[in-house]
Formats: sequence, C-alpha cells, structure tokens
Amino acid sequence: MKQYNNLGELLIDFRKHSKLSQLDFAAIMEVDARTIIRWEKNVSLIKVEKEKVLTEIFRIPHQVIRNLNTDTPISILFDFERWVYASSSLLAYIKNSKDFEWNIKLETQNIHQLTKNEDFEFIDYIHENQKNCNPLHSNVIKSAARLLPELNLVYYGNSGFHAGHISILPLKYESYLKIHNREMDENNLTESDLSRNRVDTPTVFHYYSLYANSYDSAHFLMNRLLYHFKTKKYANYIFSGITYRELMNERLKELGIEKIWTDENENDCPNSRTFCSGNFDEVLFEKKNL
Repeated sequence: MKQYNNLGELLIDFRKHSKLSQLDFAAIMEVDARTIIRWEKNVSLIKVEKEKVLTEIFRIPHQVIRNLNTDTPISILFDFERWVYASSSLLAYIKNSKDFEWNIKLETQNIHQLTKNEDFEFIDYIHENQKNCNPLHSNVIKSAARLLPELNLVYYGNSGFHAGHISILPLKYESYLKIHNREMDENNLTESDLSRNRVDTPTVFHYYSLYANSYDSAHFLMNRLLYHFKTKKYANYIFSGITYRELMNERLKELGIEKIWTDENENDCPNSRTFCSGNFDEVLFEKKNL
C-alpha cells in the first residue's frame, strides 16, 4: 500500500494504473485538460458531482476521495493492485483469518443481496483489475445470485457506494471435479453447471469473487460467509475457488482451504491462478478434514 497525502498524488497514480492520458481522463470527467492539471497540482479541489464520477465510473473508494479532496487532507493508504484502502498501516492487511468473527452474526444495514447490474459490473471490474484474463460470463454470476442469494452479497459503505461483495456459485459436483482435475477452465462454466438444489452430495460452493475495499467491509462480509457455514452445519460440502493473489491463498489456508494446483502466468496473464478447495469445519467446529 502507498500512503497518499493529497489528491494530486492519487490522481496521477490512478491515471498511470489505468493507462489514461490527461486528455483521456479529462474527456471522461467532462472537464478540460487544464482542470486535470490543476487537480493533479493540488491547485483546486474536485466538485462534489465530479467526486461521484470518480467513485461510480472509476470505482475509487469514496472514503479515499473524501479524505483527500479537502483543504486539509487526511492521509490514507491505497493499493491500486488490490483496490483496497486503509486509514493506517495497522489496518492495511488482514493479519490472520481466524480473527474473523463467526459465532455471532454481526448486525449491519450495509449488506444486501446481489441484484443490481452495477454491482455485477463492479465484480467484472475487480476481476479485470486482478488480472483475470478469462472472466465468467455475467449471466452465470447472476444466475448463481438467484439460486444462492444468502451467499451472493454486496456491502455498501456508509456513503452508499459498493465497498465489497461475495459471489458464490452453487456448483454441480461433476463440474467441480472437472476444474479440480484440470479438465475444464473456470471461465468455461455455464448456467448448466450450476446446481438447482442442495441435495447433491457433496454440496459445492465455488467462490468466484471475494472482495472488500477495507478492513471493516472485509470483517462484515467474512462474518456473513463463515456464520452461514457455522449455523447450517452441512454434513458434506466443499468450498472451492480460484485466486490470483498469494495473500488470499494464505488467508484461505488459515480457514482450511488448501491449494490444489497453480498455473504460472498461463495464457499471457500477468498473475498466476491457484485453485483451492476444502471446507471450514476444522476452524468452525474443530473437526479435522479427512
């Protein structure tokens, strides 16, 4: 994570990350290039309506903009690769997944079921930013949200903007095995690979996207995920998925989800893919996975 002390620093790094020239950025923001220069030199602040563009179109977390777009900026940490922010270095990373709460349901009005097109578009954006070269078709993600609404959730920050999500596919066991055995790629999954009932044994919950833009949103979303498995007490289930970051692999391993295979930079994708599988029982119920 990099510490940003003013808005100009952030905008310059954002343009570089997005490969946008000042003219390109100005066209999307519907301002002239001189305005972009003034913003980047911290000569002038961004008007409220343009803040909204940065958050809704470019998906920069609203809290990051609010901290920096002021006469007295408040320093904030932001990571363009993981697309997460923190108010201090102590909150920059989840130190251990076992710090999450799963014995009680944390109450919040900020979590809702995934239903809005803009939230599904955000999921696509996060996968693109994490260098997933072969994302799933949005129809598969939307169908999964209808079939498994309790595990397809979005977290809105206090400002009302998308701050995190969970996208879980109820997968048929035979489809899971094809991915496990490397007979099929995740991006080739279709709606016919989704399970329409919970009587399949074992029940497969395949995570497609687990994302939170801050420490707080991560704790609320992981609480909902783990509390679900704690209270449902499935007799036989698998939790699987593909990750693109080693840090995510480490956090999942702490919860009982192990690496099965890894592809190193396949198909010109800059990040390697790791397929993980297991369940949470050892952590949630102190039961050993067999």
